Amino acid sequence: MRRLDGFVLVVGFLVLASGTAVGHHSPSRFDMSRVVTLEGTIARYDFTNPHVYIYLDVPGVNGETVTWELEASSTPNLVRRGWGPNSVKIGEQVSVHVNPPRVAGQFTARAQSVKWADGRMLAVRGEGSVVGPADADASSASLAGTWLGRYGLAQVGTNLASWPLTPKGRAAQASYDGTQNPHIDCIPVAAPSIMLYSNIYNVDVAQDRVTVDVEWMNVRRVIWLDGRVHPDPAERTNQGHSVGHWEDDVLVVDTRNFTDNGAGNAFEIPSGASKHVTERIRLSSDGKRVEYAFVLEDPEFLAEPVRGEGVWDFRPDLVALPNQCDPEIARRFLSDRQ
Repeated sequence: MRRLDGFVLVVGFLVLASGTAVGHHSPSRFDMSRVVTLEGTIARYDFTNPHVYIYLDVPGVNGETVTWELEASSTPNLVRRGWGPNSVKIGEQVSVHVNPPRVAGQFTARAQSVKWADGRMLAVRGEGSVVGPADADASSASLAGTWLGRYGLAQVGTNLASWPLTPKGRAAQASYDGTQNPHIDCIPVAAPSIMLYSNIYNVDVAQDRVTVDVEWMNVRRVIWLDGRVHPDPAERTNQGHSVGHWEDDVLVVDTRNFTDNGAGNAFEIPSGASKHVTERIRLSSDGKRVEYAFVLEDPEFLAEPVRGEGVWDFRPDLVALPNQCDPEIARRFLSDRQ
């Protein structure tokens, strides 16, 4: 392996599959098609939300020390992979697999895994890095229960080349740099994105409503089943207004009345007043997963409807963890812009 601009290059490239989670900022900050290895000394470790940060002192090409800022996932996602507030200690020698920055001269990267000199390794991301269920045979008789999302977020984060955009949508995507995303003010995205995170979903099913409590940014969705209609279009909220009905074993959800959102359709594509989401949510035949599908429409930014899907695993052994968004942490990446 050879050094280049502070990197130790991994032999070969790793193209991330559609099942890989993305950060809440702009994935365009990082080269998601490559994984490289940084070797250095831990300078700082911030176990914070919405992102954990690791600072790594790396020898530069001219012998100077370069401090890299490595963006990890949220604390709940890391805890489920064996991390804690004391997992990393200042002065430790580690190697870190990262997605490197797209812009030359920037020393920020997206962490994938950390390996210590003694061979210990902790994953930051990756579906297989979460410990499996305590009871592999556990199943649910309904949508009610505790579920763990399985990485559908890339559909609205990195796999956007084929999206059918209007001219306004293309212009918005071209100018997107992350500052348009309301996450930097700790305002969450809405469906379908909020239903595709790799976090805990607690679902309660009642006669007149289905309530979905989302671990990410403490979002609550209420899907009304009592026959009500959507309110006046002027009455808009961040999560919109959802009404649903059952078609046999499928919960069909219709959501409108979303407020404008700088990342409302995807992480590079905003949404407007015409956004409309139709969702179909059903329990698998074995009761071990929720199968989620959506149709996203927004004629202001989308030339055609966009379809996608996701899966949640039944995980009654897990609990939602505190995930209070710190606005200062959410905006930290802005200080790295050049």
